[in-house]
Amino acid sequence: MAKKRQRNAIPLPGVRKNKAGSWGHATGRVWYLERDLLGRTGLDRLYAAESVDDVRRLLLEHHYPQKDTVDGMVMDESCRLYELLDEVTPDDGYHQVLLLRKDAHNLKTSLKAAFMADPPAEDKFKSWLLRPSLIQADTLWCAVARGEKEKKLPSWAQATVSRAKEACLAAHDASAMDRSVDRDIHALIAEIAAGFEDAWLAGYFDRVRDLANLETLLRVRARAVELPAYADSLLADGIIRRETWLSFFDAPVQAVTEGLEKTPYQPLSGHLTTYGEGGASLFSLDVDRLLFGYLEAGSRTLSGPPRVIAYIMARECEFKNVRIVMASLTDGLSREAVGPLRRDF
Repeated sequence: MAKKRQRNAIPLPGVRKNKAGSWGHATGRVWYLERDLLGRTGLDRLYAAESVDDVRRLLLEHHYPQKDTVDGMVMDESCRLYELLDEVTPDDGYHQVLLLRKDAHNLKTSLKAAFMADPPAEDKFKSWLLRPSLIQADTLWCAVARGEKEKKLPSWAQATVSRAKEACLAAHDASAMDRSVDRDIHALIAEIAAGFEDAWLAGYFDRVRDLANLETLLRVRARAVELPAYADSLLADGIIRRETWLSFFDAPVQAVTEGLEKTPYQPLSGHLTTYGEGGASLFSLDVDRLLFGYLEAGSRTLSGPPRVIAYIMARECEFKNVRIVMASLTDGLSREAVGPLRRDF
């Protein structure tokens, strides 16, 4: 049964109505572009790369933009990817819902910069931001980091920033801003996804929120965080409701395990006993595997939003793998240490 979404207090990002095109055309574009995905063979070559030049050559073979650095190639391909998504989707809102998490990071970064005793220079500040995003770096720099009132944010972003500042003042804790932004952005995502009437995509974001809440639970149990801070960190309902997450706070491990048993997250229940022993990176890997497994079902759809979104996320998976390999090449990590971090789509 479909869940009824509560109307969020924050206005939604603007969308264009009556866009031209069809999902058949969008899927056709994606079918052609899927040839450029790295795939298993490409990932094998990526993780066998012995130099940065090896990585560059591989990416060029798969039609990444030609830039001086691998970071530049990935950044430009990411921007191109979301421009494609915005162009081909006949129903607006899809690129917004996928980019909002990047905007959440950028809003939190901007708020922190605004409260710094020694504010960063503009170029340094912009280097901290993720791209692509819905809000331009110049706007965040002027409107949030520097607080220039004549520079306006979109209404949804202004409401998010205002609520984050109020949360900080009420809690006398700067970290309350981060929690407020995360809650509000994920609530926006849930509302936009519900508006698509696409159960598959809504199911993906339900899982994203649930897995974030599960990580919050693991973190607070490992660090003995108080209940109010835990409750303040929980995101909107997914498959598991907020009341259930609250009941897990001080429940025995066996009770939490049983609570996860009939959910998609049962395979992750073992992390309840290992997360506090250096298992955070392994949890992150298992989370990605679970989400990618869900997205792969979309790639088997002949036509429609799941096929298009699965292509976007497959490229995002590549970006993550490229960053892992580049970190190993520049930081001197061993092949044995990096191999287990590989993400397969």
